[in-house]
Amino acid sequence: MRRLPSSNKLLLFPLFLILFSIVLVNKSKAQETFEEWKQNYLEEFQKFQNKYDKQFHKTLQKEWKEFAAERSPEFYNTPKPDIIPTVKREKSDTPKTTVELEQPSPNKPKTTTLSKTEKKKKTQKPSSDQKKQKVTDTGVSKTGITPTFEPNVKKAKVQENSLTFFDIPIQYKYYTAYKKQMQNEVGQNAISKFWKHLSTKDYPSFLKQVQQIRSQLSLNDYGYAQLLYNIGNQIYGSQTPESTLFTWFMLTQSGFGTRIAYNKQQVYLLIKVAPDVFKTTYFPIDGSKFYGLNLSGSQSDLPSNLFTYEGSHPKSKEKELSLFFTKRPALPGEQEQRSYSFSYRDTSYTFKLPIDKQIVNYMKNYPKAKLELYFNSRIDGPTHKGLLNALRPLLDDKNEVEKANLLLSFVQKAFKYQTDQEQFNVEKKMFPTETLYYPASDCDDRTILFSYLIEHLTNLDYIIIRYPGHLTPAVHFPDTPPQGPKVDSPISYNGKAYYVTDPTYINANAGMIMSKYRSTPPAETFDF
Repeated sequence: MRRLPSSNKLLLFPLFLILFSIVLVNKSKAQETFEEWKQNYLEEFQKFQNKYDKQFHKTLQKEWKEFAAERSPEFYNTPKPDIIPTVKREKSDTPKTTVELEQPSPNKPKTTTLSKTEKKKKTQKPSSDQKKQKVTDTGVSKTGITPTFEPNVKKAKVQENSLTFFDIPIQYKYYTAYKKQMQNEVGQNAISKFWKHLSTKDYPSFLKQVQQIRSQLSLNDYGYAQLLYNIGNQIYGSQTPESTLFTWFMLTQSGFGTRIAYNKQQVYLLIKVAPDVFKTTYFPIDGSKFYGLNLSGSQSDLPSNLFTYEGSHPKSKEKELSLFFTKRPALPGEQEQRSYSFSYRDTSYTFKLPIDKQIVNYMKNYPKAKLELYFNSRIDGPTHKGLLNALRPLLDDKNEVEKANLLLSFVQKAFKYQTDQEQFNVEKKMFPTETLYYPASDCDDRTILFSYLIEHLTNLDYIIIRYPGHLTPAVHFPDTPPQGPKVDSPISYNGKAYYVTDPTYINANAGMIMSKYRSTPPAETFDF
């Protein structure tokens, strides 16, 4: 190999120094540019920690207190009967003919019969949200939802995720800066740091996106909380402390009354709920009940003692998370056919209904709350409309008592009786859609379904009577009350006579009370 003369080597050395200097300068500039970008990026995020979040962060840094848990009671202290009595059928009531009803169409026009809730709402003007909202009976398409995400921090990195929520694909975006692992042991300090971290990461644009999803799916408060919980599990890992803290943060920023609590290595989300939930752990804090509502659907008790803070976010309305439905969730219209048979007097009737399978799935692990949830919620859809359209023609030309008796016969005979413990191994009150779907039902479920039919197919008023271990409606007949030797005395309520009309007492007509309860005064009366 030919070697360079020493004079040429001397010439190359200064050139090498010049090139090396250029590299160092460019590297320094690159580092400076990155540091400037990083500083601008962080400063831009810092703008989003408002004075309310800063103030609440100070609250979280104050000394936390230990609170003792309480447990909401069971609805019944007396077990429901395993076997229900049957009234001996008269010979004249033996079915002689069978009528197969025409497949009911859910699109038939409604009659002028109004429910209690509809009568109250008839004169109210729809809100701007209701005017904008357009949801079909069959729900949102399985093609999914892709809401718009408009980040306020333009330089921040954004990640897109795909979430399946009750069979609906949802594409959503979030800042990768949201991700933060708790390095230290779970406790007050780590929780307050996590709050500070998220409060500086432009959460309003993220929540605006989630609200779009909520609106398109017509989710109630509980469904909205479940949606946030599922997103948190996807970002931070399933049921991690970070995912629970994320749900707490976002629900608090959405105005709900929440608390985060901890014990050893676990964090727990506590929520103010309406109505009260049965057989669930709660903590009395600041004069309110904060329930350990498990948004995963499973029902597990919380520890008997937890540490949490007193006081609330200064901008939060501390509103209760409502379990009520004001409309049917717009889930995919997956339907299953169910067949029903019952007899009234000398005629047997059969008909079929499409059942909203996804609505049944949505309610499968729904919190078990006070009765007003089931009587004041509205989940009208193809199933409900089809049911009303199937039964409505059978009520033509009948008086008030006959209408009640026909509806009684349907609820008494179209379903097998079985307690919740036998069917589900747990106490479960069912919405009408569920009663129509499952093969068996008990007194609670039949009372809820029958009352729904009375409310939508007649103009009769009713109350709900609770006996020890039993629930039944009682109906007021303003024109001609039930008559006959088997009719028991009515129950007086607010100056009106209400006749027990029991959908669990097989073959019983309006005004007939189970012998077990004839001499027993009602334990409680409800007027919804």
